[in-house]
Amino acid sequence: MTRKKSNKIIGVFQIFFSSIRTYFLYLDQCVKYLSFPILGQLISLTILFTLTYYFMTNIDNIINLSPLFENSKNLYILFWLVLLPFFIVFIKAFYDYIIAFCALNILFYTVSNKKKVKDIDFNSNKKVIERKLLNYILLMFLVTILLIVPPLLFVAPIVWIFLCLSFQVLSFEDNISARGAISRSIQLVKGNVISTLILIVLCAILTYWFLPSMFIWACEKVSFITFLIGRFELFVGLLNLDSLNDMLAIFNISLDCLTISKYLAENVVSIVVIAFTLPFRCCCFTQLYKLYDSEKIKDFSKESDEIIARATGKKRKS
Repeated sequence: MTRKKSNKIIGVFQIFFSSIRTYFLYLDQCVKYLSFPILGQLISLTILFTLTYYFMTNIDNIINLSPLFENSKNLYILFWLVLLPFFIVFIKAFYDYIIAFCALNILFYTVSNKKKVKDIDFNSNKKVIERKLLNYILLMFLVTILLIVPPLLFVAPIVWIFLCLSFQVLSFEDNISARGAISRSIQLVKGNVISTLILIVLCAILTYWFLPSMFIWACEKVSFITFLIGRFELFVGLLNLDSLNDMLAIFNISLDCLTISKYLAENVVSIVVIAFTLPFRCCCFTQLYKLYDSEKIKDFSKESDEIIARATGKKRKS
């Protein structure tokens, strides 16, 4: 049993490093594929907030442009009509990101079964994913609820360990529901908690801490963080920080415009980096699913062989 566990731990490290190699092997294709889903959301949100800012700060000037705008109803109809195209772009980019998240699991499952694949077809499984789209959305909802519900909030990391293969299960297994994917993930992870935890920690360190920190450092060197801080200060300046600080005074915390703007600027860079490393995480957990699934198959085969051997032995004795 100890040897089997050590083999799985070694297998997890092999998965981690082979996934890094696979990710960089297809980095250019992955970046191109994810550009609109990620940057489309970011740019459309930026435009939406910018237009909202200028609307709020220049509402008096807009009203004076035409007697038509003296009616607040007409003014807000115009405002939403201007925002609508960018909101549609955001929804489309978000939809494409969900499709990409699901497609990458299937693609890396397929790629890992082949020795050499120069170009990967990201749209080959789109129809399959769209047929399961409602289940994917429901699964996202269920996983989110299980991670943030108050009674489970303090054990969310433990909950995530058992749910981490849910999306892989839904991607690879036919005729399975969102609830069934959660149950199957728990079944696969049960007995493999330590090796699963090791992979989650390795992925978190690399894609949620190390790479974002490196990019933030690089952005600071070229003054891009300073540029973002200046943009965020325009929006944060509209907030009533005195009321916020009054509430935070209980915890001896005081926030100013610069601190909040710096936090937001650094988080924007981190979120973009984390989003573009999605293929790496998909590759890792796809390989982990294959490892555990093959172990289950071996266990079932072993049990079947033992049953057949016992049955055959009894028949021979009789």
